Amino acid sequence: MDQISGLPEAILHDILARLLDRDSARTSVLSKAWKETWSTFPILSICSDQHFKREDVTVDNYHSKIDKVIDYVGRRSLRLRDLGLAIKEFKLIMDYVDYMCMAHHVDLWMKMAIESGGEVLHLQLRLPGRYAWRYSPDRFYELPLCVIESKSLTKLVLMGGIRVDQAFLTHSIKLYSVRIIKLCNLLFAHERIIQRLISRCPLIEDLTVIDCAVYNPLTRGIPRGFAFSPVESLFLHGLHKLKKAYIQGMREVYIDAPNLESLHYNLHPDASFKLNLYNCTNLRLLCLWNLRSIDIGDKWFLKLFSKFPFLESLELDNCSMSQRINISSAQLKVLKLSYCSNLEDLNIDAQNLLSFAYEGNNQPGISFQKSSNQLEVNCFSDVDFRDLYSLRKFVQNIKPQKIWASVSLFIRSSVLIKPEQSALQVSSIPPTIKSLELQFSPKNEAHYFPFINYLLSSCCPNSISLNFRSYLHSKEFIEFLYEILMGRKEGKCHCNSSNTKCWWHALKIVKVICTFKIDENADFKTMLDALPTCHADENIGFILELYSTD
Repeated sequence: MDQISGLPEAILHDILARLLDRDSARTSVLSKAWKETWSTFPILSICSDQHFKREDVTVDNYHSKIDKVIDYVGRRSLRLRDLGLAIKEFKLIMDYVDYMCMAHHVDLWMKMAIESGGEVLHLQLRLPGRYAWRYSPDRFYELPLCVIESKSLTKLVLMGGIRVDQAFLTHSIKLYSVRIIKLCNLLFAHERIIQRLISRCPLIEDLTVIDCAVYNPLTRGIPRGFAFSPVESLFLHGLHKLKKAYIQGMREVYIDAPNLESLHYNLHPDASFKLNLYNCTNLRLLCLWNLRSIDIGDKWFLKLFSKFPFLESLELDNCSMSQRINISSAQLKVLKLSYCSNLEDLNIDAQNLLSFAYEGNNQPGISFQKSSNQLEVNCFSDVDFRDLYSLRKFVQNIKPQKIWASVSLFIRSSVLIKPEQSALQVSSIPPTIKSLELQFSPKNEAHYFPFINYLLSSCCPNSISLNFRSYLHSKEFIEFLYEILMGRKEGKCHCNSSNTKCWWHALKIVKVICTFKIDENADFKTMLDALPTCHADENIGFILELYSTD
């Protein structure tokens, strides 16, 4: 008996709101009750790929496909209007469509949503091709003024293919209830518009501004009569409710927000910048990308932790650093460094640190003066047979030794040049680490054994896992790895002498694990045959018990 269909309409609407747009639309064919529920669903979400695929659009059928979208939205919106229901959320995502023929309809839909007391407006338009800035501003959809006249909106998302004209500089803005704003790849008639728009939202809590531009009409020497330049500065004052901000592409950013807790700042590579976080002493999370114009060193970290005493999470990506860095913080809980150039030695004194992640081509010495007993260390590395000792040296250079028990290695890719067998010889069993995840494995069968031997000559993991993707891991490699671990496939041992043992001799017990459904008593061949044939998000792995090295 279908008991779900008998639930109150408000609960059914809540169920639909939690589904993907495509799946919620499909519920209308389940039964008469679900069809009625769908017809009164106050979220009007339109995505072009629900009606046609990009590759199916031709010059001849273009207008007929657009007409289907227009007809669908018209019927849904009129149905809600006739029932006297408000459109709580209006979402329009159109991909690779010329909006000049749709502008009038989009204007009407947004006006209807706003006048009915809509709370969420999500408008995402994409011009054909990768480089939208090549088009004339006339090809961008002109945002109507009614959007900033809404007193009921709580969330405003504007992304790509949208032009905000000069009238927004003087027109009254009434976005008194907006708490979330996302502006991405928009085209503004003047840089001051973006400042004015944000500053007139006194309740804003979550702000995202990504790669917006200004168009300058009738620029001399420009054949088409216009030119684009990035919005380079953002000055935010008096935003007392602001808690989260994501800023990308701005060279100069000034934020005065005493309750700001999270900031992501992404600069274009090698650009100079000015970042001033005045009165943001409550900051707890800071992520910085592409800060290449300064050299981040000990003084930079000292100043950072002094200015933001509650900072708990810090992420630096593609930043220029000094060769030797000392990081000291009693509050820091999460630290991630990715592709930070020049770094050779890193000393961390953070007694409450719970998570440390390192990613990069260079592999510095890392030491922890103080650390939590719950610390997890994740290292993302590429295997390079041209430097056979780098991975092992990297693991051994993580100090003190007790940290090894929390280290997880993620192998992403590799330069596979089959090494000389003598180069793989080791003088001792390598460090024991928590886990090894292979996000890559060689396709050439001749590289299977050198690859495995190189990894397990660098570390002895308590577990090895492979996130199964048929284009990343072949069943042949997984079977080879299994047989090597179980000792069923012969390979040469690489001990230097009878007094030293390599990883092969450290193995005691191997247990196979997987995330997909299989009889727990099934043998490995059956388990391997049950691996998904599609690109499923499943894992297969091995738990390794090692002999004591004492």
